[in-house]
Amino acid sequence: MLEKVLTRDLYELVSKKIEFEKLYELRLRVNSPITINYGGKYYYLTTNGISASESDALVADSSLIETIVFNASNFSIYAVNYMLQHCYISCQGGIRIGVCGEVVIENGKIITLKNFSQLNIRIPHQVKNCSLNAIKYLIDETGFKNTLIISPPGAGKTTFIRDIAYQLSNLNLAYNLLILDERFEIASAVNGVNMHDVGKFTDVLSGCKKSFGFLEGIRSMRPDIIFCDEIADLDDVEAVRFAVNSGVKVVATTHAFNLSDFRAKKSFQDLIEGQFFDRYIVLSSSEGPGTYEGIFDKKFICLYCR
Repeated sequence: MLEKVLTRDLYELVSKKIEFEKLYELRLRVNSPITINYGGKYYYLTTNGISASESDALVADSSLIETIVFNASNFSIYAVNYMLQHCYISCQGGIRIGVCGEVVIENGKIITLKNFSQLNIRIPHQVKNCSLNAIKYLIDETGFKNTLIISPPGAGKTTFIRDIAYQLSNLNLAYNLLILDERFEIASAVNGVNMHDVGKFTDVLSGCKKSFGFLEGIRSMRPDIIFCDEIADLDDVEAVRFAVNSGVKVVATTHAFNLSDFRAKKSFQDLIEGQFFDRYIVLSSSEGPGTYEGIFDKKFICLYCR
């Protein structure tokens, strides 16, 4: 779907000079060199592909950035204004574009974003079976374990949680699975059709706040396991607490550099002390995105360590 987002010249360059499976991000900043996350490392984008030298780099201008935003909105900025209020646009195919610019505020509320100045075009990759080594630690004779996936940004946690849903959907038809896809990243549904394979028997609620999704999702779909990405604040923590107290299992992700960083976060102290999560999976990019650093139980005893 990059063809519908990028300008023709930029798409032809990327499609002919770059190996798509290693392309994770394109970063464009007004009057600055275009950079690319290729295989987990950053390079400059040039007319010949990638380079470590800035002297050969292509430079983005405001016109290029505005054109990409217009393309990504399917030629209607109004249609994606809710996303722009949260500094991103989700596109068909699961591509998500982080957007920076000037925030417009009226009566204390964010109305929109304008004068776009920087873009982070994130290209998702479905890596099937990447969670297989972890699955055996998440299920035992008592059932499925509440699981939190911890990693720094870009280390593969969304890809990982997507594959867990895919694996569980195929493993046991009796599991009712529900994905709360707040930013259209896990299943990346477009017009109700999932762009990523999250299993044939997985339900998806897209574009909603976690507080709404947990409450109404449990009421309407009677899930056994709920999946959500990037819990961060106290509202998210309360949503998780509500689900667990309702007898629903949870698989979630959160940003942290490592386990110590996570354990120091104040907003998670109640969940940690209450042992709401039975398993913690820590990922990094030390050997490429999705590197297992360890799998821990509710008391942070290591069950698997690299």
